[in-house]
Amino acid sequence: MLSYKIRKATTAKLSHPCIVLLHGYGSNAEDLFSFANYLPQQLTVISLEAPLNTPFGGKAWYSIHFDAAQDKWSDIEEAKKSLEAITQQLEYFIEEYDLNPKDISLMGFSQGAILSWSLLLDHPKRFRRAICMSGYINTQLLEKPLDEYQNVLAYASHGTNDPTVPYQWAESGITKLKINNPEIVFNTYPDGHNVSPENFKDLLEWISKTNLD
Repeated sequence: MLSYKIRKATTAKLSHPCIVLLHGYGSNAEDLFSFANYLPQQLTVISLEAPLNTPFGGKAWYSIHFDAAQDKWSDIEEAKKSLEAITQQLEYFIEEYDLNPKDISLMGFSQGAILSWSLLLDHPKRFRRAICMSGYINTQLLEKPLDEYQNVLAYASHGTNDPTVPYQWAESGITKLKINNPEIVFNTYPDGHNVSPENFKDLLEWISKTNLD
């Protein structure tokens, strides 16, 4: 089982909406969990920790070959194993913490955003919406072409000066996906590989606007 940190919802409902946080390469569960205090109290917040150790410290969902071309950049088999581990553990969370299975959201940064896109697109009955920051849609992880996905609810953001995950990688995939999903929000900021205060404010507004209650 993946390690995790949790902040339980404070409302008295029998089942709670939940947001699952997926950190980036070389980070850990503590990173995005720092957002928990700013997220709506009706949400149970679960920050998962990736299973692999990186050469530079911290954790990873899969290995990255930084000097390779985009289609060789990621270890696809390791990524698929992490996707499977996340979806399997979701069932445990739903039972253990009385979560509403119809209202599970994702929030991912960088590598966590890449996995969030894949989970949202290929498991629409498990995940209702996603916030994907400084990542891109890796079509190698998807079950079908981008133009076949519909009814996608997502907020994406990227820095135009990102030196780690090029802005063009994010823009090209999201542009294709938006053709059949015009409600997808894609915000850009004059930033690097980070979440600026303005970006964080905008994504909190989007969460509030797309909450079911």
